[in-house]
Amino acid sequence: MENELLQVGGAVALIALTVRELFAYLKSKGTIEGGEMNKNIFQELQRMNNNHLHTIQEKIEEGNRQLVETIHRDNVKIIEVLGDIKGSLRPRR
Repeated sequence: MENELLQVGGAVALIALTVRELFAYLKSKGTIEGGEMNKNIFQELQRMNNNHLHTIQEKIEEGNRQLVETIHRDNVKIIEVLGDIKGSLRPRR
């Protein structure tokens, strides 16, 4: 049992070291060769984010306009119904 635990621990340590070295290599490669590339990617992501935010804003404003129109139509119907009710409730002489 103890021997198996030692083997598993060794394997985990080896994998962790390999992953750490891989990320260190990728980080150094990115700063030396791809600095401009990273900047371009970041700018493109900002543009995409701004476009999405603009689209979301348009959809919210469109939804608000539709909601206002619906409320207005419902209010007109309510006024019509209240007018009918008032007309039928007038005292008879």
